[in-house]
Amino acid sequence: MGDTIIVGGDLNFVFNLDLDKKGDVESFSEALTENLDSAIERIFTELNKIRNEFKKAIDRHTKEIESLKLENTELKDMYETLQLKIVDLETSRDKQAEEINKNERFSRRNNLRIVGIKYANDENCLDIAREVFRKAGVADCRIERAHRDGRAVNGRDRHILVKLSFYQDKVTVLRNKRHALQNESYYLVEDLTKVDLAEKRKWSKKAAELYQQGTRLHFSAGRWRSSNGKPHIFTV
Repeated sequence: MGDTIIVGGDLNFVFNLDLDKKGDVESFSEALTENLDSAIERIFTELNKIRNEFKKAIDRHTKEIESLKLENTELKDMYETLQLKIVDLETSRDKQAEEINKNERFSRRNNLRIVGIKYANDENCLDIAREVFRKAGVADCRIERAHRDGRAVNGRDRHILVKLSFYQDKVTVLRNKRHALQNESYYLVEDLTKVDLAEKRKWSKKAAELYQQGTRLHFSAGRWRSSNGKPHIFTV
């Protein structure tokens, strides 16, 4: 009797033959061999195609990765260059700020501030300054100008800013002020720049503690200094 043989899967062909006949078996064997060879060839072709596509994809992604690496290197170099420029700019800015502060400090070299004098409508700041400096040991102190300075604050009188003609007069006044004005309601301070004033206030508490322990510091040229004039290094 005749049988139907189905070869499925990737081969996908059908044979109808009479297995009782030797010729049909041989014919089937030959056909099966041919179809297997053909299927293997197709599979090999597909594998080569897949391999080629995979290789193209790898090559494409490799180029993209190399391009990204190059771009990343360029960005890194640019970043490092910008960082160096920023450091240079910051250094230049700090130097300029230091020079500006030095110049401002020098312009205030002969200045003193009188703090705590009550304001009066008919006051004469020059006369007030002369009297204060007379009490501080400079009877004939020459003054270029004297006037109220600073923002008006409720409950607090503005300072009287005084510019002396001679620096040595200022030194004498500062040396004598502690004892000469100890019973007065006002006091004298130097006319510091904003930067120097911040530095003085930053370490005022530490300087006071050291004074209680027997170490006396003075504030000069923007720094707290020891008796030998060298800047004092504070520990936090």
